[in-house]
Amino acid sequence: MKHLFTVPENDFEDFYDKARFALTWKICWMFTLVIGVVTVLSIFANDTFYPFYVGVLSLVIGALIYMRIYGKFKLVSVLLMLGTTLIIIGSVFTVPNVVHIIEIIWMLVIVLYMFFTLGRWLGYFFLLLTATIFIIYFNTLFYPNLLNIHLVTELQWGVMSVEFAFAMVIIGFIVKQFIDVNEYAENMRSNAFEELKSEKIVVEKQHIEKTVLLQEIHHRVKNNLQVIISLLRIQSQELKSEEARKSFNDAISRIMTMSLIHQKMYERDELSCINLQEYFTTLIDDMLSSSVTSGEVLFNLIMETEEIGSQTIAPLALIINELISNSLKHAFEGDGKISIFFTKHDDGRFELVYSDNGTWKSRKEGAFGLQLIDIFTEQLDGEYSRETGDNGTTYRFLLSDLDRPNNS
Repeated sequence: MKHLFTVPENDFEDFYDKARFALTWKICWMFTLVIGVVTVLSIFANDTFYPFYVGVLSLVIGALIYMRIYGKFKLVSVLLMLGTTLIIIGSVFTVPNVVHIIEIIWMLVIVLYMFFTLGRWLGYFFLLLTATIFIIYFNTLFYPNLLNIHLVTELQWGVMSVEFAFAMVIIGFIVKQFIDVNEYAENMRSNAFEELKSEKIVVEKQHIEKTVLLQEIHHRVKNNLQVIISLLRIQSQELKSEEARKSFNDAISRIMTMSLIHQKMYERDELSCINLQEYFTTLIDDMLSSSVTSGEVLFNLIMETEEIGSQTIAPLALIINELISNSLKHAFEGDGKISIFFTKHDDGRFELVYSDNGTWKSRKEGAFGLQLIDIFTEQLDGEYSRETGDNGTTYRFLLSDLDRPNNS
């Protein structure tokens, strides 16, 4: 017997659907028990309302059987509420000499149930339907029924009082279920918030630890490169060949370019990108200060793209390093000027324009520096052209494969 009243097994995974299914099941059982007793009493008393009670009793028993077999509630709930509404409408407009106040309460029960169980739109629909029904009733049959209210029997008054008490219980039960569901939702929200807060603290701590670790790695790499530079400089002092000494200095310049990248990385809080304007300004200043040109070399640096990802800054920096080195060694006898312009095109590619105003003394096709420019340009999925004239030399690069920050 206890198993008969137990909420049937169902496939609902969502807590709210489980709560709605349980609510429907319990309400149907409550109606079955109470309306069953009222139906028996009304049949024995040959009460005018007994056909309507029989109709409601049939509907709720059918709903119980359906939910027990199929473990679902939405379709049967709609049919149950529509059927009950039609029965209420029938009793309001066909049974005379009764004020039909209890029917209003039953319609409110239906509206509350629809809002909680099947959503706002069906709730609004039944609310509008209830208002329409009773506006018509109060303007047509209410007054004649009120005049003949003395014809209502004691049994009918008794049944009405039982219905009223039962309707209040159902309303209280629905409201309690609504409160329980809201409390569950609030607890879930609160628990989720606390979990997210805890996870956020852990993630922030891990982020700080990883940032410090990466900064330390960049710092150590930079120091190691500085050691290599110092060793190369010491070694170069022992070289008697000027050509070999120049090769050592070129290697030192390239390693310094790489070292500067790691220096800029550990100086920043955001390790995924480097500020181009700041980096290349420092790079060019270092190269000019260590050069042995006879005159003053000015430079103009315009970077329309502020930042670039750490993965591709090295080949780009080495390209510029080779270009500046070539200009300082081969283009200027006195004063000179270097211009670098970097921008992003609408098609997503980047353009690097490098120019100097010097007159090149010599140029060796196939030189190592030019080979490096070819290799690094290919790494960045790019191409370049060179224009040489009386006003100097201009390189134009179009680069596609640049690692850049997500917000660039």
